Amino acid sequence: MLDLVLRNARITGRGAAIFDIAIAGGRLADISSSIVADAPSENLGGRLVIFPGFVDTHIHLDKSCILDRCHAEHGTLQEAIAQVAAAKRAFTEDDVYERGRRTLEKAIVHGTTRMRTHVEVDPRIGLKSFQAIKRLKRDYAWAIDLEICVFPQEGLLNDPGTEELLIEACKSGAGLIGGCPYTDSDPHGQIARIFSIARDFDLDIDFPP
Repeated sequence: MLDLVLRNARITGRGAAIFDIAIAGGRLADISSSIVADAPSENLGGRLVIFPGFVDTHIHLDKSCILDRCHAEHGTLQEAIAQVAAAKRAFTEDDVYERGRRTLEKAIVHGTTRMRTHVEVDPRIGLKSFQAIKRLKRDYAWAIDLEICVFPQEGLLNDPGTEELLIEACKSGAGLIGGCPYTDSDPHGQIARIFSIARDFDLDIDFPP
């Protein structure tokens, strides 16, 4: 039983030929030059279909669309971190959700099907951003596989209360844990703690390059 047939589609790697694509149970069921079925259909008119979709391995949905809240003069990484640190004190869960939603929907309509978003966790923002992104993950699961990587943007060992929040996020469904050693008073110590937490929860680790 087919759920949907996409008709008259071009497919990556198959030149200019036109195909019908059958979907059943949320999965690809068949690709053929002509599929006979009573299922609902949509005529793509020769538009390109990509298998698999785009993958975004590093984005910060919690910090989407905040250029109007930051005022950079020097363009340095340190300035960017400081500006966001000030701006995020005013973030609410609904605010993060709404800004993240706009970015996520743009990614989806341009063909992104997998995404890993880093989410800041610390005593200033608490778990508000994490909870908002968890809602986005749930609400858009029909369209995109969203991984959540929690991390301490402003340090860990030099920021009391951050480790407890990271652990709580890991207990509550974070898919990965990351770090930001260059912002810590003890970079090697932060790396050791992140690895320890990851072992406790059997999580992968994603450090910035």
